[in-house]
Amino acid sequence: MLLSLHAKCLLGLVITAILWSCGGVIIKNVQAPPLVTAAIRALFAALTLAVIHRKNLGSSVPGKAQLLGAAALGLHCLAFVTATKLTTAANAILLQYTAPVWVAIFAPLFLHEQTRRRDWVFIAVIFAGMGLFLIDSLSAGSLPGTVAAVCAGITYAALILFLRHAKAEDKGVSMVYGNALLFLAGFSLAGFALPSVHDVLLLALAGVFQIGVPYYLFGLASRGVTALEMVLVTTLEPILNPVWVFLSIGERPSFWAIAGGCAVLGSVVVWSLPRHRI
Repeated sequence: MLLSLHAKCLLGLVITAILWSCGGVIIKNVQAPPLVTAAIRALFAALTLAVIHRKNLGSSVPGKAQLLGAAALGLHCLAFVTATKLTTAANAILLQYTAPVWVAIFAPLFLHEQTRRRDWVFIAVIFAGMGLFLIDSLSAGSLPGTVAAVCAGITYAALILFLRHAKAEDKGVSMVYGNALLFLAGFSLAGFALPSVHDVLLLALAGVFQIGVPYYLFGLASRGVTALEMVLVTTLEPILNPVWVFLSIGERPSFWAIAGGCAVLGSVVVWSLPRHRI
């Protein structure tokens, strides 16, 4: 039996979330320092996305929104890789999912979109969840990693805000520019340190199949599903990410991280329901 367009798009979203969720286990198994790890992964991501969006590359001069979005993407990827290296994969991915909070806080300034009174209730709950991560990081001595994870959430929110001003065809180009910028800046700042062949192979897989291909699938799938379905299905990423890491290296989230993750992820999902009900 042939799948309907809706079923195909849902399947594409599931595959996207699964591929995204592999980021933690790949980063944990790479021995190179965070800056080199982020730069090499970005190189292969940029090449993959450049092939996918080759028709739009060079067709116009990059606008301000594109360039700022590219910078935000580069900083986000670096912050996420650093967080995954310095704290648990669960802390890194779940704190990244605080991005909607930062969007709600800064949207009135950048997009002139008002944050509703109801939104502030969920923001308070999410900040309480972040406080549980802080307790975990203080007890485990991983405060720098937790700070980097919060920065990943903030920079991801900045990416969303900047790309709201970009045309649909320009968003993929921003992904190319952002990854290329991260590679050039990161590799230069790292002193052109060469990683091992093992690390390069893992990061090549990450760049192609954990960033490039899933972002392409995400764009295709978004055309045939509701916004609510996109929110719910992609929450597979923060759920599966720590699972793969546990199965690979035995890393266990602490009680406080699990409690904070439930508060953050649960609030983001419930918060999204009325916003995206079709």
